[in-house]
Amino acid sequence: MPTTIEPQHEQKPAAHQPQQHASDHDAIPTDLPKVGTRGIAIVAFVFVLLLAALFAVGYIPHLNRMHEAEAIAKEQDDKPIVEIVQPKRANTGGELILPGDARAFQETALYPRATGYLKQLLVDIGDRVKTGQLLAVIEAPEIDAQLNESRAALEQAKANVPKAQADLAFARTTLDRYESAVKTGAVTTQDVDEKRTAVDQATSALNSARAAVAASEASVQRLVETQGFQKVVAPFGGVITSRGYDVGALLAASNNTGRPLFGLAETDVLKVFVSVPQTYATAMTNGQEATLEVRNFPGRLFKGKVVRSSGALDPATRTLKMEVDFPNQDDVLFAGMYGQVHLQIQSPTPPLILPTSALVFDTDGTKVATVAENNKVKFQKIQVGRDLGTELEVTDGLSGKEQVVSNPGERLADGVEVQIAPSAEPAPSPAGKTQTAAAAAK
Repeated sequence: MPTTIEPQHEQKPAAHQPQQHASDHDAIPTDLPKVGTRGIAIVAFVFVLLLAALFAVGYIPHLNRMHEAEAIAKEQDDKPIVEIVQPKRANTGGELILPGDARAFQETALYPRATGYLKQLLVDIGDRVKTGQLLAVIEAPEIDAQLNESRAALEQAKANVPKAQADLAFARTTLDRYESAVKTGAVTTQDVDEKRTAVDQATSALNSARAAVAASEASVQRLVETQGFQKVVAPFGGVITSRGYDVGALLAASNNTGRPLFGLAETDVLKVFVSVPQTYATAMTNGQEATLEVRNFPGRLFKGKVVRSSGALDPATRTLKMEVDFPNQDDVLFAGMYGQVHLQIQSPTPPLILPTSALVFDTDGTKVATVAENNKVKFQKIQVGRDLGTELEVTDGLSGKEQVVSNPGERLADGVEVQIAPSAEPAPSPAGKTQTAAAAAK
């Protein structure tokens, strides 16, 4: 038998041999020198010293500031430092400026009182007229016819009066005869009573005729007056401000309804109504002088006088309505212009002035903190007047000699002893000129 020879496999180099070589290079060396315990202690000590130095640099100044703040707070808690002001009297005189619009002294609308056609126009817009001047003529033939008819009826009624008088005289004569005849028995008593009744009827007829005459006269007079309305005349002197119709227009008698025939205004004197706030109401008097400033005439003041006031405040605005009249003979001003009325204020007892920062508002009302001679705080209740912006008027509660804390804090209370700041300044002097409106009345 042939001998079988098995093939021998070639031995390949092991694949892990290069890896074994690489691992020999990456291995951690074990022959390095060891760090001693003394070195570690030195590093730790240096680190702790560094932290301590940084803490000292930041904390010590902060601690000093804390001590200073505590000392200041303790000192302030003992005696708060305050600034004071002293109330000052306002000027006795000032100027109050109020808005107002100029109105005509008299103004009316003329309506036609006769029905007819506009026959003639004698004036137009802008024309000046005098009292009683003829302005227009209305043609009303119906009224003329009614007047003629009424006059004829009047004549007829007058003619009935003599007839009634004659009937009455005849009835009385007949009665006298019958009363004489009844004594002799020629007539009966009944006949006499009938004649008395006839006299009474004749008397009534005469009274009725006279009444008809009076009624006819009244009708004639009414139509005469109505016919007089065909001529439209000016009730007062002034200027024609409007015209509502042209010649030929049909007009209907009306009473403040529809479109007026003319508008008439008296502008020789213009009146301006102003609303004076309650604070100044008692300082205004009738007859005092006033001036009007209109933007159409810069720098020019028109002089006038206060002539009357309403005598009562408007409960909604707390203002007093006053009328100021301004002469306008040269017709420079027009009715309807807007302007500013300047009124002088004279007060025998002007109010005190304090800065608004001195006021304290609580449930008990408005107060101020005053400093007494012993440097102790006392809160005083006051009454406030006008608001002047940064200042306020004090109308009651102070005499003017008090030292008032200019800006009281929440820590101030009655009886607290304070220290007055040396830089405290007196209250600023009040302004003498004030501009206000109805909204500043409260």
